[in-house]
Amino acid sequence: MKVLVTGATGFVGGFLMRELVRAGHDVTPAPGSAALDIADMAGVRSLVADVRPDVIAHLAAVASSRDASRDPGRALRTIVGGTIAVTEAARRASVPPALLVVSSAEVYATPAQNDPPLAEGSPLAPRHEYGMLKLAQEVVAIAAAERHDLPMVVVRPFNHVGPGQPPSSAVAAFAQRIAAVRDGNAHELAVGTIDVERDIGDVRDFVVAYRLLMEALAAGELGKPPSVFNVSTGRAVSLRWVIGELCRLASVAPDIVVDPALVRRDDPPRIVGDASLLSRTIEWRPRTELSATLADVLAQYVA
Repeated sequence: MKVLVTGATGFVGGFLMRELVRAGHDVTPAPGSAALDIADMAGVRSLVADVRPDVIAHLAAVASSRDASRDPGRALRTIVGGTIAVTEAARRASVPPALLVVSSAEVYATPAQNDPPLAEGSPLAPRHEYGMLKLAQEVVAIAAAERHDLPMVVVRPFNHVGPGQPPSSAVAAFAQRIAAVRDGNAHELAVGTIDVERDIGDVRDFVVAYRLLMEALAAGELGKPPSVFNVSTGRAVSLRWVIGELCRLASVAPDIVVDPALVRRDDPPRIVGDASLLSRTIEWRPRTELSATLADVLAQYVA
C-alpha cells in the first residue's frame, strides 16, 4: 500500500516509517513544520494530490502535554487545524484515502485507584489542554469521516517509550539523569511524583499495531463506520519501579531527591489501558519486555 505519514519527523513517526518500509510498503513522509504548515489546507491538499496515498497516517501534533500548555494557540492550530486540513484533503482527493488518526489516552477521565482498565467506552473528560485538543481532534476527524464516507480508524495510545525519545518524557528524563550519575556528573536523582502507576509500552510494538490497522484499512476491512482503538499493554508499573530498573541497568544507586518543581499534584494514582478490542480485531499483542525497552532508552545516554 502507498502511505503518507504526517508527523514523520517526530519520535513515533520515525519508527512508523521504518516499520512500514520494513513491511514492504511505499511510504512518503510529509514535510516537517518548517516546510509545510499542517493546518494549511491548500498545501496539504496539494501534497495529498501529488502522493495519491491509499492511507494517510496522521501523527502531526505538538510533542507533549507540556508543549500544549505552553502554547495552546499553536497546539490548537496543529492538532485540530491540522486534522481538519488532512481530512479535507482526503475527501477532495480523486480517490479518497483511508485515514489512521493518532489521538491519545489523555482524552479519558481520571480513573480512581480501583477502577478497571480504561476501555474505548470509558468516560471522556480530559484534565489538561493536550487531552482536550486531542478529544477535539477526534470529534472533527470522525465527523468528517461520517459526513464524507471516509474510512477511518482513531487510535488512543497509552504511554510508549523507546530510544530517541526526547527527555521531555518522564522515562527519557530519568534515563538521562541516571546516565549522568553513572558518568560521575551527578550524585543525586531529582524526581517528581513517582509513586504512581502507568501503562508503559515500547514504541516499536505500538507502530506494529498502527501498521496492521492501516493494512486492514487499505484492504477495506475496517473504517466504515469509523473505529476507535486503545493501544496499550494492559499492565501498570510504578514510576519508582522504572527508576529502580534503570538504576539496576546502569549499576548505580543514587540518592533519590524529590524536586518540588517536578511534582504534579494532580497526577492520577494509576492509569492502565484495555486494548482487548484491538487484540481481537488485528491479533496484536505487545511483544517487548519493558526492561529491554528501558535498556535501549538508557543506552542512548550512556557514554
